[in-house]
Amino acid sequence: MSTPFTRLSRSAEDYLEAIGHLCRESGKAQVSDVAAMLNVKKPSVTAAVHQLAEEGLITYRRYAPIELTERGKQYADRVIQSHRILQRFLVEIAGLTPERAEIAACSMEHILTFEEIDDMGARLEQQS
Repeated sequence: MSTPFTRLSRSAEDYLEAIGHLCRESGKAQVSDVAAMLNVKKPSVTAAVHQLAEEGLITYRRYAPIELTERGKQYADRVIQSHRILQRFLVEIAGLTPERAEIAACSMEHILTFEEIDDMGARLEQQS
């Protein structure tokens, strides 16, 4: 799957991924929930959501839930999908424990292109 996204920084992708997970789970994301999920302070989240809003990926108003724009949802879904592919690849092909694969996937999802990750996913499907 080719994507039209200009890649964000690792930090911005981590925030967007967390917002995506929270929105999937409960339909909304609050600054405090993102802070808890990423183990960061609320002012760090506030700075990040301002940046993501400037990028057109979320809408944010103080004290209101963070909402993903359609483009933000697509990008968050793409990062979440990439993480899952990498984690599965690392467990099934590389033989890492699920715990180690989780840690490694968090790093790898930011340095590999989406196309490279898609290729890994295709190889996984060939193995199935």
